[in-house]
Amino acid sequence: MSFKKNMDVLKDIWDKTGGSMICPQCKGTLTMIQIEPISDTENPYVPYKTVIECVSCSFKLTTESFTILGSVKDFDSHHIEIASWSPSGSRVLSKYEHILSYNLLKELKKSAELVEFLIVNKQVVQVIG
Repeated sequence: MSFKKNMDVLKDIWDKTGGSMICPQCKGTLTMIQIEPISDTENPYVPYKTVIECVSCSFKLTTESFTILGSVKDFDSHHIEIASWSPSGSRVLSKYEHILSYNLLKELKKSAELVEFLIVNKQVVQVIG
């Protein structure tokens, strides 16, 4: 599956309010399994080979993912800037495309709360917790 097609499928999977993952084929529940670390020297976080699969049908997608614990520094309708720390402890500002709701991002920026962001194929798809 091409990168563009993967991203289109991922947009259908995640609810923009940060809810659960829904299968684009049968609307069943999806599970995400991070399998093994991927060597990526450009990324301050450790990405993992990841499988997203449905518990009810044969839908399966292989991708890469990682999480960042941080706060919303800035955002617009397409991009988010996350203030966080690298695994070595240095301060990091990271900018990614996102599919999160404007209201959720507005709330998070106002509160400056630390949350965990799930990044799949270098796009923020969900706030965890």
